[in-house]
Amino acid sequence: MPRATSASPPTSPMALRSRASDCRSRPSPLTRPTPRSRSPTCGASRSISAFTDEHELQYEVGREHHRASLFDCLDALYGPLDRKAVRRAGAGGELLLNGAPAGPSVTLKLGDVLQLLVSPETLARQTQLSVSLLHRADGLVLAAKPSGLPFDSSRRGGSCALDSIQALCDGSRPRPLHRLDKETSGVVVAALNRDTAEHMAAEFSADRAQVEYLAVVRGPMPDERGEIDLALGKGRRSSATLRPDPGHGRESCTAWEVQERLSGFTLLKLMPQRGGRSHQVRAHLAALGNPALCDAAYHEDDRILMSQLKLRYRPKRGKPERPLLARPALHARAFRHDDLVVEAPLPEDLEVLLAQLRRLRPLT
Repeated sequence: MPRATSASPPTSPMALRSRASDCRSRPSPLTRPTPRSRSPTCGASRSISAFTDEHELQYEVGREHHRASLFDCLDALYGPLDRKAVRRAGAGGELLLNGAPAGPSVTLKLGDVLQLLVSPETLARQTQLSVSLLHRADGLVLAAKPSGLPFDSSRRGGSCALDSIQALCDGSRPRPLHRLDKETSGVVVAALNRDTAEHMAAEFSADRAQVEYLAVVRGPMPDERGEIDLALGKGRRSSATLRPDPGHGRESCTAWEVQERLSGFTLLKLMPQRGGRSHQVRAHLAALGNPALCDAAYHEDDRILMSQLKLRYRPKRGKPERPLLARPALHARAFRHDDLVVEAPLPEDLEVLLAQLRRLRPLT
């Protein structure tokens, strides 16, 4: 168990209020319908029967999307989406409203049934994400990675942080020293030659080189600082996640310090020790009982809405409420090695989240 803060902090009134409000205001996810026979719809350029039930998603319009446009509804659930792609899906019979093809501008009513016969990923807005160079010297390169950009290339292809770093370094293939998850933003570290890679790997292991994180967590912390010294092993449901495993896990330690206490939330600075590992910070926060906000992989809600923070908040009429944040509230803020300190600016989504949290009145 963690040394300094082994007990989970008590649930704050704000946390209870947020969770209760979340049950009322969160949009219902698209769900798979029960299998049934379908006949081709008149006017569709592609027969509906060409798709199986395994590809179909169905959603019944609730109060939160009553009088919203079809596009705004889908964009709130799975955005950001490409409007042209949604229009093509409707024209091709892949997007149905009450059994008939529908376009993105159609106004929804309570009880309408949406059917999506393709994966929402095919409708996603194609944004070209890339890293920005922060520092390059002596075979070491540091860059700021945005949230949503994977660090390594995948089987599906697409851009990744390593390719962007290579393009910034005249084609020299970088050797990763510090990676980040796809959803996490901040500093990534790579070496441009083997000697630098071996030297910096030793510096990370000896804690002479460190990456400092910022995280927003739900609830208060009992102390101002502490350490989470807890062995971690592979998660049961996913090999990407980690879980406490004192018997067979790898020894892992993360130092933390309170940066700012907010109403119902806390801004933390975290520093993985001995180089750290993928998901270490996220798993340690979850083990402490304070997972990073919006970290669904560690049993947090996958988004936070303004209506969860302000009970009297009402979104614009006819417009579904967009989340303040829909990814883990975690950012690799700085790299430190001897006298070298390189910082990555806080991204806009976390800036907006913190600005809203600072406006909340303290609970009494």
